Amino acid sequence: MGYGPPTKTLGDVARAVKRQFGDESGVQIEDTDIVTWVNGAQTTINNRNRVLKTTATTPSVVGQAAYSFPTDDIYLLESVHFDGARVPNTSWAQAEESVIGTDPNATGVPELWYEWAGTLHFYPAPSTVSDVKLYFTRKPVEIESPTPDTQLLDLPDKYFDDIVRYCLQQAYEMDEDWPASQAKKDQFDQSVGDLGEQERVGQFMTYETITVYED
Repeated sequence: MGYGPPTKTLGDVARAVKRQFGDESGVQIEDTDIVTWVNGAQTTINNRNRVLKTTATTPSVVGQAAYSFPTDDIYLLESVHFDGARVPNTSWAQAEESVIGTDPNATGVPELWYEWAGTLHFYPAPSTVSDVKLYFTRKPVEIESPTPDTQLLDLPDKYFDDIVRYCLQQAYEMDEDWPASQAKKDQFDQSVGDLGEQERVGQFMTYETITVYED
């Protein structure tokens, strides 16, 4: 299921939240509160639905099995390809038991990969220089300041209402309006769950199931 580039801004969220909360003058809700809540909303949604999918590519080195990840914004690494072909994933424990002790210096076309201490390991080590391509869900870019008003959100527009709901939940909680806070939480959970299910159905209709590695 494709996503268009986001067009909604931090300012759009702030105006919607303050209007629905009844505080358009910003007496109770400060812009710095909105920034904190928006960052929390985007992180929560992305963690649940793996929205921000992207790739990164790095070259292999002949005879080198271990590689540092080429970017530090990986939330969930979902697939690794070597020279255009997917490499299966295994756990460290299984790799240690079944392959590492067998021939730790083996080279060839990688047959599997595993992670240890934040490093990606191939077995066997590559015997050629080829592209190593990572498919992953990245972390959202955090908003650091309430200005400028035109700062774009990182999530697609389809999640705008959910970001507003999350912020309203936090605002009602700050106001100690527990029923209203719970109502917004329920709406948020239901909507994000529904959108996540739509995304999963769309993927399964198009792609084969892949092995997912969770850090």
